[in-house]
Amino acid sequence: MSAVSTYAGALFEAAREKDEIEGVLEDLREFVTALRENEELRLFFYGGQIPERQKRKAVEGLTEDMRDTTTNFLKVLVDNGREEFVGGMVRNYEDLVKEYLGRVEVEVTTAVDLSDDVLDRIKDRLGRMLEGRDVILENRVDPNLLGGAVFRFGGQMMDGSVRGRLESLREGMFERSAV
Repeated sequence: MSAVSTYAGALFEAAREKDEIEGVLEDLREFVTALRENEELRLFFYGGQIPERQKRKAVEGLTEDMRDTTTNFLKVLVDNGREEFVGGMVRNYEDLVKEYLGRVEVEVTTAVDLSDDVLDRIKDRLGRMLEGRDVILENRVDPNLLGGAVFRFGGQMMDGSVRGRLESLREGMFERSAV
């Protein structure tokens, strides 16, 4: 287990005990967005020459409207000199939250934009296929697809595009001709 996943797991457990799982995730996203958008803040937070005491005080000020769980966690990162873990840790924490809540992100790539009605039907069907999990659907458009759709989720890909079907058919024909 990496240090990033260890920190994310510890934060997840602390947030779960206080029933703040999604709230802490919102706080973390807000904090990371602030770091991304403000170069001065980013240099200060990641800067190794800034004394720990000063960083702790800054974290308190920056997170005063956030949950104590979030603030305390960010202070622990500062105390341990692990500020560089924030980005990866937030992604890891987000994965833990999705898994805990039974959510799965699915990216569907099609040749054209799909209507909300079609997206809802795809989402319902995927939810049934994925044993009732809550599907978060993201539609991407790739005009290079001839038709059909390509689905990506959980490190897997299902290619239902016309091109994918033609490739599959071609491979099958080659296999039969080689036998």
